[in-house]
Amino acid sequence: MRVYLAIAVKSFQKHLTYRAANLAGIITNMFFGAVYVFVYVALFEGRTTVGGLDVRDAVTYVVLTQALLMAMSAFGNRELSESIMKGQIAADLSRPLDFYLYWAAIDLGRAVYYLIFRGIPTFVIGLILFRARLPASPNAALAFAACLATGIVMSYAFRFIPNSLAFWTTDARGINYLVNTVILFFSGFIVPINFFPPVLRGLVLLLPFSALANLPVNVYLGNVTGPELAQALAVQTAWIIALVIGGRALLRRLVTRLTVQGG
Repeated sequence: MRVYLAIAVKSFQKHLTYRAANLAGIITNMFFGAVYVFVYVALFEGRTTVGGLDVRDAVTYVVLTQALLMAMSAFGNRELSESIMKGQIAADLSRPLDFYLYWAAIDLGRAVYYLIFRGIPTFVIGLILFRARLPASPNAALAFAACLATGIVMSYAFRFIPNSLAFWTTDARGINYLVNTVILFFSGFIVPINFFPPVLRGLVLLLPFSALANLPVNVYLGNVTGPELAQALAVQTAWIIALVIGGRALLRRLVTRLTVQGG
């Protein structure tokens, strides 16, 4: 495992070089965060709660989701599919490493970088400008950290499958754009799942995507605790196991016969 840890560290260090891009990203997050905050403040005009959230909960929801956008790859990460399409995948497959864990380590380094250098500054700025809430309790903070870890693993396990489809097509961008739209909507990054109609909300919570935004934020706010939290984590753990098994099975089939670009 030391090899994969070293790969994760190298991925983290690679992203450290893009400081200006990260600063621009923080400014962009705060701009769109401010837009969402103003919309929700208007939504709560004359209302005490909506979907179990009060106005300060909704503002906190916005700040946290903006902070988690990049760590959870809400807009997708096409590094794997681009490596396949460019033929670089041949070198990756020739390494004496587990291909699935190799790319998981790369994704982990990226996620940790964005969590620290994009997520924390975005949250602190939101805390100051919009008076976002602090964690509901120390236990909520610990559970939130556990949910972040679950969400990062879930994000990779799910994205590995559509990215791997680049083995079968010369351009996987359309597939990834569609997947990104699904992730953004059903994870709660665009609209809190709390605001969904009850039937739709119940169905969405059975999907893996809420682990990326809705579950961590609601745990942070203290809305999901005890048996409900245990049940939610059990559902997400089951999804992770299924997606990892499915991703590995797909990988075995894809590399049985491989033709890379240029040969």
